Amino acid sequence: MAKNMLRYKLMREENEEYLDAANNNDLVEVADALGDMLYILCGTIIEHGLQHKIEEVFDEIQRSNMSKLGANGQPIYREDGKVLKGPNYFKPNIEAILEK
Repeated sequence: MAKNMLRYKLMREENEEYLDAANNNDLVEVADALGDMLYILCGTIIEHGLQHKIEEVFDEIQRSNMSKLGANGQPIYREDGKVLKGPNYFKPNIEAILEK
């Protein structure tokens, strides 16, 4: 559990660094924060033993996200810019991938 909290705190710290850099239009620091986030994320994937499944998990999430499009093939946006679930949305079946 301590490892989980450490990884959470590392990700939170990098998210805050990213936001500061993005708000200051500092592309060097944005790139640094994103690189650090990716590094931490990769370590977290390995920590959970998902390194051999994560690409398939990502692909399934991508298919699910694309199913959020509206009937006209365009995203449906909420006021804050978040994409809403369209009529063809399906939940990603991550459990099936992990059970293989």
